[in-house]
Amino acid sequence: MKLIVNADDFGLTDGGNRAIIECYKNGIVTSTTLMANMPFADQAIQFSKENPGLGVGVHMVLTTGRPLLKTHKTLVDDEGNFKFRSDTIDESIDLDELYQEWDAQIESIKSQIPITHLDSHHHTHLHPLLRTVVEKLAKKYNLPYRSDATVVPTQVKLDGGFYKETVSTDYLLNLFQTNTEEYLDLMTHPAYVDDRIMEISSYNTYRETERQVLQDPKVLQAVKDLGIELVSYKDLSK
Repeated sequence: MKLIVNADDFGLTDGGNRAIIECYKNGIVTSTTLMANMPFADQAIQFSKENPGLGVGVHMVLTTGRPLLKTHKTLVDDEGNFKFRSDTIDESIDLDELYQEWDAQIESIKSQIPITHLDSHHHTHLHPLLRTVVEKLAKKYNLPYRSDATVVPTQVKLDGGFYKETVSTDYLLNLFQTNTEEYLDLMTHPAYVDDRIMEISSYNTYRETERQVLQDPKVLQAVKDLGIELVSYKDLSK
């Protein structure tokens, strides 16, 4: 089993950035995805430069904050904020606008650090109406992306079960023992809980539990005992 432990939301908060690096250095995190439009993106980029072994992808954003480009007509509300949520996406989205925005987000990160893959905040890139956009971007940049099935070397299946009430050492130990996929992307969201995360996200206190579980000695030992290979998306091409 080759496991990509991906920490989402790099750049969202200071506490998240610090926890992701900590879980990379002392735990099982091997990969992260950066939100280009968030206020702590620059800090995340600096952290990634200091930790080049950590794979960094782009966490493309459609549902949080403001876009990088200012010319959108179908993606934003009257105040210039992204207007969609994951459950309100519909055919009113101009796919060309979305392509341009996500392309700008990718370029803003790629111009500063190497990037390993693509995924998105709230999994919007896998929405049936939007999936063609990530497929085009993945082809343009020759990058793999998080998916609902593994097709090496272009897609890796997501395990999204490490979330809320199931955040525990037992969940990871069971996953390690029962998974049958050759490659798997384990979604995580470790963070130190700070005022910002409490204000902007309903998924908050669980992030601190994730930070602890991802560094649990029992988890680290199980990885060794079961022969699990911790990799990142950049290893798909090897």
